[in-house]
Amino acid sequence: AAEIAASCGYNPPPSFYGDVFIGRVVTRPAMKNIDFVVGKDTDRGAEWMKRAVSENVAWQQEMNKVTGQAGQSQPSVVGSEGNAVQEFDFSWTQDEEEVEIVVDIDSDIDKRAVKVTFLPNSVKVEHKGEDALNVKLYDKIDVDGCTWTLDGKTKLVLTLEKGKSGAMWPRIKE
Repeated sequence: AAEIAASCGYNPPPSFYGDVFIGRVVTRPAMKNIDFVVGKDTDRGAEWMKRAVSENVAWQQEMNKVTGQAGQSQPSVVGSEGNAVQEFDFSWTQDEEEVEIVVDIDSDIDKRAVKVTFLPNSVKVEHKGEDALNVKLYDKIDVDGCTWTLDGKTKLVLTLEKGKSGAMWPRIKE
C-alpha cells in the first residue's frame, strides 16, 4: 500500500498498520468506485497512477474550497521546489517543464569521452566506454529538447524536456 501511495504522489508515503483497503473513484459525471485489475492496475506504470498525482492535488484544492481552507498550500511533489531526490547513482529535480538529472562521475570528466543517448522513454550515459547511467523513465520526454552540460570536473547535468508539459512525476524511474 505504501508503494502505491508513493506512486500516486504521496511524499513521503504514509505508514500503514494492519489491513489496508485501496479504492479508486471517478468524480465525473457522478462519484463512483472503479474496480482494480490485479497486475494491470496495481503496476507502478499504470495510467491511473500516472494521472493520480495531479488529480489528487486538484481534488485537495477543491476540498479546501468547500471546507473554507482555499489558498492553503499543497504538499510539494517529489523532486520539486529545488529539493533534489537522491537515487542510487544520481540525483534529480523537476518542475512542470523539465527534469534535471545530476550524475556524479568518479573521475574527472573528459567531455570527448561522454556519450549521452536520449530516447523517448529512457536516458543512457556512457563515460570512457563505461555505463554511468541507464534509466527507463517514468514518462516520455521530448528528445529534441534534451541537453547535457558539465558542472565542475565530476558532475554531468542532464536536462530533459518533459513530453507532457505541466505534468509532475511522482518518481523518475518507470
